[in-house]
Amino acid sequence: MKHWVFIILGIVVAGCSVKDNDGSFVVNGKLENVEDGYMLLFFKSNPDGSTTSIALDTLENGRFEFTAPAEAGVQYHVIAPHVGVFPSMAVDFYTEPGAKIDILGKDYLTRNWTVRTKVKDQKIYQSYFDDVADIFKDLQLLELECRRDGRSLDYLQLNKPYHATIDSIRLKWLKNQKRISEPWMDIMLESAKSAAFSKDKASLKELQQIWKKIARQHKDSPKGKQISTVLYPDGEPLKAGDAFPYGTKVYDIEGNEHLLDEFKGRTLLLYFSSHGCKPCVGVKKELEEIIRSGKCPVEIIGFNLDGEASWKLGSKSRPVIWPEFNELKGSFGLFRRFETPGVPTFVVVSEEGIILDVWTGGRAGMLLDRINDAL
Repeated sequence: MKHWVFIILGIVVAGCSVKDNDGSFVVNGKLENVEDGYMLLFFKSNPDGSTTSIALDTLENGRFEFTAPAEAGVQYHVIAPHVGVFPSMAVDFYTEPGAKIDILGKDYLTRNWTVRTKVKDQKIYQSYFDDVADIFKDLQLLELECRRDGRSLDYLQLNKPYHATIDSIRLKWLKNQKRISEPWMDIMLESAKSAAFSKDKASLKELQQIWKKIARQHKDSPKGKQISTVLYPDGEPLKAGDAFPYGTKVYDIEGNEHLLDEFKGRTLLLYFSSHGCKPCVGVKKELEEIIRSGKCPVEIIGFNLDGEASWKLGSKSRPVIWPEFNELKGSFGLFRRFETPGVPTFVVVSEEGIILDVWTGGRAGMLLDRINDAL
């Protein structure tokens, strides 16, 4: 399942006209039993794992409409970003130049809205979704119930059996497909991410066996490289007391390659973040205050986990005053090895190259104390 966090790279006006054979497609949405006035967000998944918002529209007379140029191999999505009213799930679909996509819904459960089109990739994807549609319906109802009752944290635990069932069905579907399609690649990537996040070693091993048989042309595609990154960790998990892996390869905002060997012999604070992370905004300000106070006992190195396009755009609008790098592996590179629940995550490394402390989040104003306690 996808819970979407957006970094809006650009919004164009919805509802523009489509000329015949100009390579565009149109999405027509019709909803029943849903109040007018809600915003719908139309976006796409990028090859680097990030998302790009394409357009916004507001539900009027039960209808919405989007238009965009069709891109090969891209999965598109529509979501209603109204937390608690709609679930945090999007309806997914594939398209092609000149296609007409009809999205029909009879309630607020976005993930189960019906997609009607003649696009071949969408029909392939639908063959998978038909197998899991009822589970996703129950999952969305559970999410809305937990949010309504103020039990959002409970949902993170209660949804696990649903995800386990979806993972099992998805794995079976992948094995039964006779050809590699764009939907197959996307579902493979989603399965790999789910197995990695849930630390399901058995499923990860099965997925690795499937991936070994895939032709090199698919493995070398941008999506294939993502899948390989997720399926094959860079190393064993890391914790306090372990040696820090200075051989890790990273890139700066200009695209230059670096090895973390450059920072040997220094006391470091690694700061993992994302531009879509709201708590990271407060952390950034606190780190800046610590540096300007002259009391910072460590050298700070930033690691952004966004896709390349999202990272570069976000960094222009929100620059940092410390070196910032990106492995271009999302959350499946060095960050994955610390096995933390999310961002912001901090890692303190001694001059001798020993990991002293690893933690995620924290109360405002306590960051300097935590750093000093680790040294």
